[in-house]
Amino acid sequence: MPSSPTARLIDGLPTPSPRPKEMQVLALGMSRTGTYSMFTALGILGYKPYHMAELKDTAPGTHALWVEALKAKYHDQTHGPATDNPLHKPYARAEFDKLLGGYSAVTDIPCIMFAADLIAAYPDAKILITTRAEDTWVKSVSTLFNTLLHWHWFPISRYDPVFPYDAPFHVQGYLDILRIVWNLWTGGDWRDEDTLRRTFRKHYALMRERVPPERLLEFDPRDGWSPLCKHLGKQVPRDVPYPNLNDLPFTIWFHEQLWWATARKAAVSVAMTWGLPVAGAFAALGWYWYSKRGPI
Repeated sequence: MPSSPTARLIDGLPTPSPRPKEMQVLALGMSRTGTYSMFTALGILGYKPYHMAELKDTAPGTHALWVEALKAKYHDQTHGPATDNPLHKPYARAEFDKLLGGYSAVTDIPCIMFAADLIAAYPDAKILITTRAEDTWVKSVSTLFNTLLHWHWFPISRYDPVFPYDAPFHVQGYLDILRIVWNLWTGGDWRDEDTLRRTFRKHYALMRERVPPERLLEFDPRDGWSPLCKHLGKQVPRDVPYPNLNDLPFTIWFHEQLWWATARKAAVSVAMTWGLPVAGAFAALGWYWYSKRGPI
């Protein structure tokens, strides 16, 4: 039986010196408030932004580092008071530089789960929050998370001899982050809208408390480029509309494609490890899982 880790994964990474990119923008609005559109907009303005979608392109094992960071920060909520165990040491500037050194802006989960820590770590960064009406946010975020986390993802995605957990992108690591975040936002009861609403209000209250009004832009994506560019000191892009991306149907469709990619990957793993007959049986089982995974 493997022993429990005694050292943090992040401590095994070299410290970038100097930091490759200066952290310039912290876009710390909740997921499903236009964060992917903001991610795209920041890219258009010349920044290198980080978003949950970046997990597929980052260094091997990055999702495991975010899981480690989440467990350390929220240990008291999930397992009781933290101890002197090094695994419980929260991430700060040094750790975030290792994770985000190649980026000049952040938005969406997992970064927003460390909003206060990022504000403290990068005091010179410009700060904004994307906003949305609470009722529509609750409906959107609940539909997305509950849909994805109730699907029957392949168990082999956790043990995968061909595409291991520390691969550049591993679906189980992605799901681990989603599950931790959703448990924190809902208090562990995924249908508890009251707790979810309190989480939403608490997050925005925290942002307004920590950031002086003159430093904080509360951004409604419907306002377009003008207030964003003014806040960031950038010119409004010419002949480029403000992005309007990642609506709920598209987001679920995208994850459905990821589901099929996971299924194909798992079938290849089985075929290479145990042979084609077993892979055929696994494919049939996969189709059964797909038919039973729940509604989109």
